[in-house]
Amino acid sequence: MAVAVASLGFAVAPAMAAQPLAADTPGLTVAVATDSGGVLVPGQDLNVSITITNSGNSMYLAGNVNLWIVDAPLTSRGAYTSWLSPSDESGQPSGSTVVGTASTDAIAPATTTTVQITVPAASVPMSSQPGQATYEIGSTLSIGANAQATGRSSVVWNPADTGQRTNVAVAYPITSPAGSSGLISSADLATYTAPNGMLSKQLNGILGHDFVAIGIDPMIIASIRVLGSAAPPSAVEWLVRLEHAPNDIFPLSYGDADVVGQLQAGVPAPLAPVSLSYALNPANFQNPVPPVGEPSPIETPSVTTPTPTAPPAGPALPTMAELLSWRYTLSGIAWPGDNTVRASELSTLAAAGLTTTILASSNTNSGSQDTTPNGLLTFNGGKAIAADSGISTAIRAAATAGSDAAWHGAMAQVNAQLELIGHEKASSSRTILVTFDRGAPSSATQLARTLDSLALSPWVTTATLPQALSATPATGVTVKDSQEAVQRTRTISSLVAMERSVDSFASVLDDPSTMIGQARTQLLTLLAVSWQNPRNDWATSVANSLKASTDILNSVKILQTENVNLVSAQGSIPFTISNSLKTESVTVVVHASPSNGRIEIDSATTKKVQASSRATVLIPVKAKLGNGQVTLTLQLFSQSGVAIGGPTTVPVDVHADWEGIGALIIGILLVLLFGFGIVRNVLRRRREAREEESEVAAAELAPEAPRG
Repeated sequence: MAVAVASLGFAVAPAMAAQPLAADTPGLTVAVATDSGGVLVPGQDLNVSITITNSGNSMYLAGNVNLWIVDAPLTSRGAYTSWLSPSDESGQPSGSTVVGTASTDAIAPATTTTVQITVPAASVPMSSQPGQATYEIGSTLSIGANAQATGRSSVVWNPADTGQRTNVAVAYPITSPAGSSGLISSADLATYTAPNGMLSKQLNGILGHDFVAIGIDPMIIASIRVLGSAAPPSAVEWLVRLEHAPNDIFPLSYGDADVVGQLQAGVPAPLAPVSLSYALNPANFQNPVPPVGEPSPIETPSVTTPTPTAPPAGPALPTMAELLSWRYTLSGIAWPGDNTVRASELSTLAAAGLTTTILASSNTNSGSQDTTPNGLLTFNGGKAIAADSGISTAIRAAATAGSDAAWHGAMAQVNAQLELIGHEKASSSRTILVTFDRGAPSSATQLARTLDSLALSPWVTTATLPQALSATPATGVTVKDSQEAVQRTRTISSLVAMERSVDSFASVLDDPSTMIGQARTQLLTLLAVSWQNPRNDWATSVANSLKASTDILNSVKILQTENVNLVSAQGSIPFTISNSLKTESVTVVVHASPSNGRIEIDSATTKKVQASSRATVLIPVKAKLGNGQVTLTLQLFSQSGVAIGGPTTVPVDVHADWEGIGALIIGILLVLLFGFGIVRNVLRRRREAREEESEVAAAELAPEAPRG
């Protein structure tokens, strides 16, 4: 970064004619920032930082910058907004006075140069003005004969703190980076709550500013408590510090889930967590202590002799209510993303218990009002408070400023708008709300510095959020319907539908609450408002979530089986069921239905399959008369009747008649065998009889032997 310094010790230069911008200055920008947050008092030099950035690919030659101030002060916030965002890129405007100039070196691609210009107090044009006023200032970069780029800002002349003060309340959301896991891991908690971690930065910046209301994501509290004794010490300490903060605290939705995005996606009411038991490890609750944020129980001496009881099965685990509980000072507040709300949704949120909604004023018609209205709006059943969009945008930029010049430039916008509000109705003080967004500040110093500067502003009286919610409602201000992108609401619908499918699938588990609870918290974190930031890759996280859910739905199935031959009148056909869930066993009921009447199945079969394993189930069947092929359709159900996965078909070749034919053949063979044996015996006996008769006859016919 190059720095040039110019100090003017002479009289103010006369007004110069406006110079036209060159037609082509790609990537070249000028930013103007006045020290002291854009506030100048008598006797103070006007110190201005002019930051020139070349984000393009072209080299720019050396030139010079002019610092100028418009002669007449601004009279309204509308004029100020138009000044900062002109419809055309004019250079130095007419009716302005050059108060300083400085030269610049050549500006290489992807570089930034800062030029410092100091205008002595005696040379400040408005030094003779007795009252407060906001003036337009700017700087034009010229290279050669043409003006190349112009930056605009403002300075508030404050000779005495006599302006009307505005009551300003502040709301700050404490959230974690966008995720989809349902809870913050122990490792991430240790990182976020470390001395330089993002949660520590947020809390450090807020503490000491009790006018700031804190909207806390309950997931942060639950993520620390579910770890029990295994929670990182820095996280426990952070929770204790939050507990002792004097600020008003209210809960955001779990995971900072987008409540209006759900409504626009067709969900009748914002979703809430249903169980956190899946994240509890009994080993971490052997010696339970009262959770942070809850009063410690009062021990009362007892004189009753204890009755011996059986030892408990394990340590008492905290309930979901205990994990989420906190001593909130405010409740029933919905805080959607900026410019996402339709008027009809306020009543829906109120019916769901969220009777107060924080809006952006750009989500209302307040910009068309002649003066800045109070932030409070009322409707039948509840109220809304519209945070001032102009001041909120500027104060967010200040809190996240990456340089001192950027901080001063952002605070100049804050102070200019506050001073102009005081001019609108000199006899009437307004009460407005300023909000920070879901992005973490770049440093704790900038957040605390920003809040300090706001509290010390000559045009501010700090107020609490309850005071802002009790202010006089604005008149003539209504919600201007705005909604989220159609693609986003369609994606939310898909995520909700997938979660319902997982909930139904969970009925195969012994304890469905574990899977249902995890699916819900993961969904809520995937709906976080911070995912609306285009820098966050929501599409990838959604795709990963849908794939993980699809894997769950496909984790229990019947494995493909080859053709089955049935050759008996009745028997059992074996099938294999696979359960790829890593930690959960499942109980399924197998229903089988044949495509025709060749076989008959009397009843369904129930089977339990352990985690990460397979099991064989036998389907009893009976064959009817007739041979042929039957298609057997198998479908898994939970015991409560929920279909698990899709049906599976298996061809079965029925040859039940073979059993009867085989028995007939065997019977015939047996008959033939026995018949042959009988015939053979008869024939043998007849033959033996004939032989015996022949022998007798022969003996009778033989001559008698002579006697001796």
